[in-house]
Amino acid sequence: MAAAKDRSAAGDVLGGTYASCALLTVLTVLLAWPGVPAPIAAMVPPAYFGLLLWFFGRAAATSLELRGQAMSLIVAGFAINLAGSTTSACISYLPQAVPGSLLTYIRTVCDTGAIFLLGTTMSTFGLMLWIPHVVANHRLLAEREARQRGELDAVTTERTLLEQHLVDADRRGMLAELAASIAHDLRNPLTIVKGSVESMCRRPRTQRELSEHATVILRNVDKADRTIEALIDLARPQSKAPTETAPLTALEEVAELLRTEARRRHVPLTVHRTAANCPPLRTDRTLLTQALLNLGLNALQASPAGQPVQLRARLLRRRQAIALLVEDRGAGLPPTIRRNRFTPFFTTKPAGTGLGLVSCRRIAAELGGALRLHPRLRGGTRALLVLPLAHAERGDGAQSPAFATLPTDTPCANSTC
Repeated sequence: MAAAKDRSAAGDVLGGTYASCALLTVLTVLLAWPGVPAPIAAMVPPAYFGLLLWFFGRAAATSLELRGQAMSLIVAGFAINLAGSTTSACISYLPQAVPGSLLTYIRTVCDTGAIFLLGTTMSTFGLMLWIPHVVANHRLLAEREARQRGELDAVTTERTLLEQHLVDADRRGMLAELAASIAHDLRNPLTIVKGSVESMCRRPRTQRELSEHATVILRNVDKADRTIEALIDLARPQSKAPTETAPLTALEEVAELLRTEARRRHVPLTVHRTAANCPPLRTDRTLLTQALLNLGLNALQASPAGQPVQLRARLLRRRQAIALLVEDRGAGLPPTIRRNRFTPFFTTKPAGTGLGLVSCRRIAAELGGALRLHPRLRGGTRALLVLPLAHAERGDGAQSPAFATLPTDTPCANSTC
């Protein structure tokens, strides 16, 4: 198709090249055809040379590159041939002359004699002079093409090196972000352990309370140990082992881990029993708990004393998914926070790392779902961790297109958004 466009463009620049070629072919056939009537045969040579004169004359007039001595000789030669063939045609329409007369001699000179040879020779001289110019132009174009190709190769090499530098810089940034993310994931269980120990030291505890605190401490120490083990195993490919997890069980487990921190902050923590009506998820239990724990700690830290934090689950039948919700009554999502909520290292907390939501969104993507934050109409924030019911069957860790259309900043007035 590109070649056809080039040919069409060349034809337009040279003034009807293809139409002229077609008409020239017809006139050539008429010249060689033996049975053409004499009056028509007499008009074919003038038309033939007239067409050539028109084509080359128009080409010279419209293209400055074609003007010069060579083109002038070609046009002059065809003009002589046109004049000779026209003279011969006019003589053929006069009364039949006797052999050897002047008119017969002039017609012979015009058709095949000196005038015809003069025009043909001049056109040939023009073409012969034109060939060196064409060859020189082709060589010049080839040299320029080679030079431009060399410059393009140099630019491509430079671009490749630049891209490699960018990739290296991106890798260094990813390593820095990974290290900070690991530190953040270690800080959460250590914060809970610290809170449990402080709570145990404030006043004497019963055996049952000590057992509860010790259980929370052991769970968080195990979680920190799993995080360190995951960091050690980063270089080795690991296969995820999704397990069947009830949404209510996952929420209650996270609530149990957060209970001590909630009591220390005097923030009521509630798990809604409606989650028991949701079908089980088949997903990575450790990653799910880690994401919910991050969201729960954010909600506790954002809530004033006495304002509740609620954990709930909803079945999204239209999307074939489960939404795990963490709701608080904090300051909500002002425009500045809304724009930068998923920006690494952006935080409004004095001791925060700015990686909690980034880590949660990464985990949601690995689980095939999505993380969304909504400002609540009555104040506070609702975080939705949306996971597909068919994640185990998908098995590719890719985010479903349905989750890509979830709204991100629409205020929610109820628990079904």
